[in-house]
Order: sequence, then C-alpha cells, then structure tokens
Amino acid sequence: MASGAAGRTRYSINEGWQFRFGEASRSSGSDAGVWQRVDLPHTWNVDDVDDEAPGYLRGRACYKKQVMIDRPQGAERVYIYFEGVNQEAHVYVNGRLAGSHRGGYTAFCVDLTDCVTFGKRNELMVEVTNSYDRSIAPLSADFTFFGGIYRDVWIVYTSQIHLATDDYGSSGVLVRTPHTDGVFKGVEILTRINSHISRRKTVRLVHTVLDAAGAEVKSQSARVRLEAGRKDASGRTVIGISNPRLWSVDDPYLYAVRTCIYDADSGKLLDEAMTRFGFRWFRFDPDRGFWLNGKPLQLIGTSRHQDFYKKGNALSDDLHIRDVRKLKEMGGNFLRVAHYPQDPTVLEMCDRLGIIASVEIPVVNAVDSGEAFLANCRNMEMEMIRQNGNHPSVVMWGIMNETLLRIPKDQTDKEGYLAKVREIAAALDATARTEDPERYTFLAIHNAIPLYRRAGLLDVPMVLGLNLYQGWYEADVTGFERTLDRLHAQYPYLPLMVTEYGAGVDPRIHADQPERFDFSQEYGLVYHRHYYPEIRKRSYLAGASVWNLNDFYSEPRVDAVPHVNNKGLTGLDREEKDVYLYYKALLAGGPMLRIGNRHWANRACVGDGGRGVISLPVFSNAETVELQANGQRVGRRKVDNGVAFFTVPVTDGENLMAARAVVGGRTVSDALTFRVQVIPRNLRQGFPVDGLHVMLGSTRYFEDRTDAVCWLPEQEYTVGSWGYVGGEPYRRSGGLQGTDADIRGTENDPVYQTQRRGIRSFKADTPDGSYLVDLHFAVLQQADPLAYNLTQGQREVSERERSVFDVVVNGDMVFSDMDLVEEAGELQAVCKRIAVQAKKGQGLDIRFVPKSGRTILNAIRIYRE
Repeated sequence: MASGAAGRTRYSINEGWQFRFGEASRSSGSDAGVWQRVDLPHTWNVDDVDDEAPGYLRGRACYKKQVMIDRPQGAERVYIYFEGVNQEAHVYVNGRLAGSHRGGYTAFCVDLTDCVTFGKRNELMVEVTNSYDRSIAPLSADFTFFGGIYRDVWIVYTSQIHLATDDYGSSGVLVRTPHTDGVFKGVEILTRINSHISRRKTVRLVHTVLDAAGAEVKSQSARVRLEAGRKDASGRTVIGISNPRLWSVDDPYLYAVRTCIYDADSGKLLDEAMTRFGFRWFRFDPDRGFWLNGKPLQLIGTSRHQDFYKKGNALSDDLHIRDVRKLKEMGGNFLRVAHYPQDPTVLEMCDRLGIIASVEIPVVNAVDSGEAFLANCRNMEMEMIRQNGNHPSVVMWGIMNETLLRIPKDQTDKEGYLAKVREIAAALDATARTEDPERYTFLAIHNAIPLYRRAGLLDVPMVLGLNLYQGWYEADVTGFERTLDRLHAQYPYLPLMVTEYGAGVDPRIHADQPERFDFSQEYGLVYHRHYYPEIRKRSYLAGASVWNLNDFYSEPRVDAVPHVNNKGLTGLDREEKDVYLYYKALLAGGPMLRIGNRHWANRACVGDGGRGVISLPVFSNAETVELQANGQRVGRRKVDNGVAFFTVPVTDGENLMAARAVVGGRTVSDALTFRVQVIPRNLRQGFPVDGLHVMLGSTRYFEDRTDAVCWLPEQEYTVGSWGYVGGEPYRRSGGLQGTDADIRGTENDPVYQTQRRGIRSFKADTPDGSYLVDLHFAVLQQADPLAYNLTQGQREVSERERSVFDVVVNGDMVFSDMDLVEEAGELQAVCKRIAVQAKKGQGLDIRFVPKSGRTILNAIRIYRE
C-alpha cells in the first residue's frame, strides 16, 4: 500500500484482537469468554506443526476487534488493508459482510465505508480458513500452510477521490522505465484513480520524480476528467529523464515518484503516494546467462520461506529484514521468493540492498482441472504483479513449481492431466507477459525432464528453472553437471537457471566419514563444495539459488528434525551452518575468516591420557590459514574451495582454537572455544566422568544440546575398550543409514534412528564399581517413505519383523521375552535403565539373546555412579 500523507491516513490495528478456532457467531457479545487475546501477526498453527501428532489444524477460525472509526482530516472513506491472510478470508463489520478474499499470500483491500458508523466503535470480524480447497493453490507442497492473519493489518482513510484501492491490492501507481538497449526514454507512470462522487469532476494529477536524497529531478502535471457514474479512471504520464543513475547489485540507487491528486477547482490535496523505483535493464541469454545493465552477472543466492522458530509464518518486519540482510552479508546477489509472494519488506530490502529477485505464485506439485482453480491462479498472478511491479529488484515472475511431482491419485487420464497442466501454464505465462512485457517468466521443474517434455511444458516459459538434487535424492552427485549440459545441448535456445539444490543438514549431527542422507554438517559441505564450482564453470547458466536460505516448517516431513525441511543454509532460528560460512567465504567481498562447527559446544572423541584429535574446518577467502589449539601451533593449511581442513589435538575439557590469515594485506583472526569429552580408548585407565554415550549402527556424532552431551558413533569391541559384538547396522532402501522416520517420545530423533540388528552383546571393560546402563530402543521396521524424493518417487519397502529377545547383564537375566512392538509399538523411543555392579575385573557385558527375529539396540548410555 502507498505511504500515508496529507489526504490519506493509514495506521496499523495489529494489537488487541480476540481469536478463537472454530465457528463463531457474528453477533457481538453472544459468545463472550471463549476468545483469547492475540496480537498480529498471528497463526494458530505455531505449536501443532511441531508436535508428534500427525497433521495440523486446518479449518475455520475467527478474529474480532472493536475499532473506533472517526474522520481524521475530514476523511470520507475508510478501508481495511490486509498484507496477508491464509488462505480464505471473509470480512464483516457490525455483522455485515464487507468483502472476501481467496488466496493466502497476496494483499487485499476491503471498503468498509458503507458498513461502519463514523464516530463510534465498530466491530470487525474476520473469518479465516486454511482448509483444503481444490480451487485454491497450493493444493499440496513441501511446506506448512499456516492459518491466520499472519501479516500486518491497516486502517486507511481517504477522500472520495483517491488512488485506486481496488486494483488487485496495489497502490494504484505503476512506474515503468522504458528503454532501448539501455538508453532510457524516461519514466512512464500509469495511475488508476477511484471516484465515489456522482458528478463529473476534474482533478490535477502531479507526478514528481525525486532522487535518492529527496531532491526534485523533474515534475509533470496533467488534468484528468472523472466522468459521472464511473468509479475508475486512469492516466498515463511520461517524464523524460536523460542519463539516470542505474540501479545495480553494487549500487542499488533508488529514485521515487511522488504522486499527488488535487481538486482542480480548489487546489485541495485529495491523495498522495510515494513510489520508489530504479533504472536498470537486463536480459537472459541462453548461451551467456544473465546480464544486468549490459554486463554479465551470474545470479548466486538462495530461495526463502517465511518461517521462523516457534513463530510459524507470523513474523515481524524486523525478522524479514534480518533474513535479506543475512543473504547480502553472505555475498548473495539473488533471492528466489518462494513459493509465494511474501511480506512487502522482503522486496523493499532487495531494492535497497541490491539483490535481484524473482517472485512466484504457489502453483506447486499439482493443479486442479476446474475453471475455478485457473481463475484463482490468474487472480493471484495479477495481484502478485500489480503489488510488486514497481520493485527494480524483480526480474522474473514464476508461474509453476514441480507441478508433475504429485499427480493426483484420482487422475485416471494421465495424458489429459498433462494437457491440462500445460493449458494452465500457458494461460498463466500469457497473463504475465501481457501484464508485464519487461520481465521474464519462469517455470521450475524437478528432475523428471522426459515427463515435462511429454507434457509440452519446457517450451512454455521464457526461463526454465531446474530443481536438481543429485547427491541427495539421487546417489550420484556428478549427475548434476551432466544433467545441465545435456539439457543445454537439447534446448540451446532456452535460458536455464538452477532454481533449487541442497542437502539436509541438522547442525547437531557430525560425521568423520559423511555420507548421503546422514544430515551431517560435513555431508552438507561435501555436497555444496561440489555444486558451487560446477555452477560457476557454466557461463550459460543464468544462476542458481540454494534451497533454502533457512530451514522451514513442513509438517509431513520426518528426517532428523521431524516436521522441518532442514536444507537451509541457516536454521529455523537462523543459526549459521557450515554451508552458510562456505558461501560467505566464496562470495563476500571483504576479508573473511571463520572457524567452522561454531555451535558444536559439546564434542567427544576417543583418545588416550585425556588427549585426542578432532577435525576442524576453517572458512576463508585467504590463500592460507594458520591455526593454534590451546596456544600451540597446529600448522598452516592451504584454503581450497573456501575451506582449510585441520586435524587438531585436543584435551579433555575446554579447548581454545585461534585462526589467523592475511587477506589483501589485512590480517584477520577468529577464535572459538568448546568442550571436548575424551573417551579413554582403554576404559581401565579410567571411566569418563560424564559417562559413555554411543549410538549403534551409526557413523555419526550427535550433540544433545539440552543435556550438553555428545553421542559417539559405534565401534567394534576390542579387549580393554568398549563396543558392540556381532550384528549389522540397519540400512534402509538405497543403502541409506538408519531411518528418516519420526521417533515418538523424544526430541533426539537421531539417537533412535539408527540401530544394530542381530547384536550379540555390548561390552565395556570398565573398572569395578556401580553403573547405570540405559538401553535405548526403537522398532524401525515400519519406516516412512523418503519425503519429496524429486527423482524416483519410490516408496520405502520395509520388512515387518517381530523381534523378541532376552537381555542378560553380567550373566543375570534382566528382561525376558522383551517384545518392544507389543510394549510400545513401532517408532517409539524406549529407554530401559539397569543398575549394574562391575566386579572382579569383569566389566560390563550386556547380552542380547534372540527368541524370535533379530535382536536390536539403538543406543546405550553408561554412567558410573
């Protein structure tokens, strides 16, 4: 919405709403006492998307608020403006329906004038639903459809003649900068005006172009006749400006147009708006990539979802601003605003910071064949373009994403469905090209290229977006570059962009030998260190955006962190992962040096005499890095592809790392302190004070940040030490480690997601004494399918095996005929605690004796009392 000024008053009404989930009466006071007070932004799904119950609240809810409606500065009309309500809203004033909106990610404005009583308090009630509706996109997606009024809400007062409030939620002012090969002709301003008077009226429309400092550059005035009985009028103004200062990623220079409507007779100001814009020109070339202002610029950045830890999608403006700044600080120059238009501050910050952007409508996974679906999609698209068309940062409009990923099960005519998808794509593409001839359209596909080709979708958009996950959903990471080159050769006329790539990373998980789908920091780094150089090698690529800037909620997902897609470079709370530091080392302009694994505060390793070694990455754009550990020089290492790797000696307890490098003649340094628990290789030398924590069937380390302990990967028993005897690690289909299923009854899912099957015993040659042994179990036979496998779409096929066994500790039967399925069910965390006396040098010998099926053990904790 345009900024407030004389002739227009605008203020937020975010605070002090009453809310309840479920149907509500629209008669004031009839159901007092069942409402709860909330402030906006608000979502009713902030808690239930993160619990263990499947699904989340999708249904109808109500918000209400008493609002004083007065007449500031002689205002004659009043509107309510919503920046976003998911996904359908009906607005009532004093029990009377004032307006409705369908679609959860674009703004809309409702005229309240005929429903309010001026000078009194009026009851606003907004009925909101996020229920499934086959006529509203998205139908399904890998993100949570939070319900609520989750963006700002404004009351707007105007005169009877004002800039349009019914123009698809836009400000009524559209600024274009026509040019010929970068030679700008000036500023073209399209203005839409609403008139609510019954007689003919003439107004004076004045546009003034201002520079970034607010100084006037040029002004132009025109008289506009408003015809009697016609609500809408429009005007087109061209202001010639020669040699403007260009907007770019390095110099994001912004001009502004101040638009004023005056009464032509009295000279009274009726309405005013300020619209920022920039001069830039760009093109996508199929052989030479993206060009900005006549120079090649490969777009490197991320996509972004609008989620935050424990807030859902109900974020403050400051959190949106923080995210865009974090991308800029990383050195990114591109943001894919996905998969829907987001808060207005996001693109405002892209304009100010110099970040190229794309925006898209949420046509994700699948479409519906009904006419209502297409009509709603077109309306969303028009709202997206009209509301965001003035931003110089925006260069592309997205029309679809992976729409052949989840073909609806009720589609018996597959060819007919493919034809319908193409029909919808072509219609949306044509709408965008007609409404905004300057910008490009794009459509993103997953790696099922023959299917998209068969549907005729590859020839629809101006730019083809590729969502590629070789090395994550596919085993062979090198398939990434082969797919790119093959597609470029097959479609040499089509500009290409990698619109998604990424690997899941849980920063609590680490691995000395990282592997696909282990969710470790280290595998994430392996993955991105392969992708980024391959992207840079290919000048034909317009660019690439990592999926995603931040982790985000996706309720159907399981993985290491249930209900969260953790492919983000930062966490839900914006904790910087190693992959974020990697890109910052390569992209940030100034000297950069950061020790990796920054948030791994509690570590563990196996060693002797309280001493061990760990691996440590250091990220930098220097040529070499020097590292000290606890005041002792470790050495100097060459930085290769953004990282220098060190093997570092550590001691039991606190350890201080100090790194130093020279970048461009400037010395930079960094330090990091963390605690290490050195587990004796020979337990007879002494049992660790904090106990021994081991995950069976696992090659990973896991940091329990709540209890401040580190779980170790398993090792085979040797005399004097500790470890498993017999069995094999559980691997799911594809040879992937453990399960990716949600384990109920714990927040430490990785502890239970691996196991050793057929284990005969776990032995620890401990000193004599009293010990507590915790045996951790979870039955993993019933594993979930890989969520959003973008390549194969295969379901996990798992055998159902009933395990019944005895547990014998140091020769004593402790648990007989233990049947975990009968006791707790599948995918349920179970902990069995045993008090044990180690005597006469025998240590601890926990034996598992099969009765039916194979024995299992997921993890073990041993603590000396």
